[in-house]
Amino acid sequence: MALTITLEDDLVAALKDRAQKQQLSVEQLVIRILTEALIGSEATTLQETVAQIQATPPNPAQIRPATADLAELLHAAPGDPAFDLEDWKRQWSVIEAEMKAITRLNDVAESRGRAD
Repeated sequence: MALTITLEDDLVAALKDRAQKQQLSVEQLVIRILTEALIGSEATTLQETVAQIQATPPNPAQIRPATADLAELLHAAPGDPAFDLEDWKRQWSVIEAEMKAITRLNDVAESRGRAD
């Protein structure tokens, strides 16, 4: 059976990248992901799922040992002359206000609070 699914460009790019890394076609990767998702959804309890994850051995290809101490690297890193702390704080305040507004709207929409 053929099935056509329209995906966002960034998701397609991520799938292509992952497929290439696994030396699969995009179609093979998607079939594998969907199959694993369907089989995985048959796990009867959360505890079984956690046990399965814990029993999975680490993948050495995904482990990169540290090559230096992060604190030392950050301390020794040169400052960014283009970085403006006050401008960053202003921008962050705008973002926080937007997040709070979204949270308030979600709370109202989901009847978790009043509109204030």
